[in-house]
Amino acid sequence: MRNWRWNLGFLAVSVLAIVCISQAQNAGTTKTIEKPAKPLDAFAWLVGGVWTADATAFGPEMLRIETSYSPSDNGSYLRFTTHFVSTHGILKNYDGNMYWDAARHQLRMWYMSASGQITECPMTIEGNLWRMEFEGTNFDDKPAVLQVLVERKTNDLYHWSLAEKAGESWKPLAGLDYARK
Repeated sequence: MRNWRWNLGFLAVSVLAIVCISQAQNAGTTKTIEKPAKPLDAFAWLVGGVWTADATAFGPEMLRIETSYSPSDNGSYLRFTTHFVSTHGILKNYDGNMYWDAARHQLRMWYMSASGQITECPMTIEGNLWRMEFEGTNFDDKPAVLQVLVERKTNDLYHWSLAEKAGESWKPLAGLDYARK
């Protein structure tokens, strides 16, 4: 029994000595390991506050559109919600997310409308501009290939625009400036 305790004590002291010697040898060469940037970091500036756009041009009853962005708990996607505010109340219209699809090696966006319509598409970023192209319905409720461009103007202002594919070009349908409140 005495041998067993002595061997265990000797082992513990030996391991502690090796760890101390190793730390002393590496004291001058300690490196800070930085977390690699995630593709979603490009959207970090959107988080916080409510982004508001004047929507009165869409009809006499429309007042504004409000969008909020928040990161997921594990940082793997950015959630957004879009509410249409009118004289009749608030329509919680869109709820979705932007995420990095590791299998496809691309940024993607997915959202569902209040009517149950799902939209998913790839996203590309070129400097302060991000682009999304997808199949959906235009303002006449007809199937169309659509493009959304979002251009960051400042940390508290971006321009959103919607266009429809018309032959080889894009026909503008709508544009809004969103400011953080």
